[in-house]
Amino acid sequence: MKTTQALARLEAALVRLEAAAALKLDASDFATSLRDDCARLERDRAALAARLDASEARAEQLRAANQEVAQRLVGIMERVRRLGAAGAMHAEGEDSP
Repeated sequence: MKTTQALARLEAALVRLEAAAALKLDASDFATSLRDDCARLERDRAALAARLDASEARAEQLRAANQEVAQRLVGIMERVRRLGAAGAMHAEGEDSP
């Protein structure tokens, strides 16, 4: 009877040991999976940061180009106004006797 009880306890201990080993393997696989996911996320974050930096640089170039075009347009409009005023003055001078 003692042998049967000892064998039963040993069998139960082996079952618990196998379950614990399986949990440890699952936990190890899960930890490895998490590390892989973290590495992938870090690579993705770095790529997105690089794309953001490039987009911000391009936006700054576009702002600078826009500013230059606006300044050129202001200069052209001022010249057109001056030419219009000069033309009007010239036309008035021709109309008078």
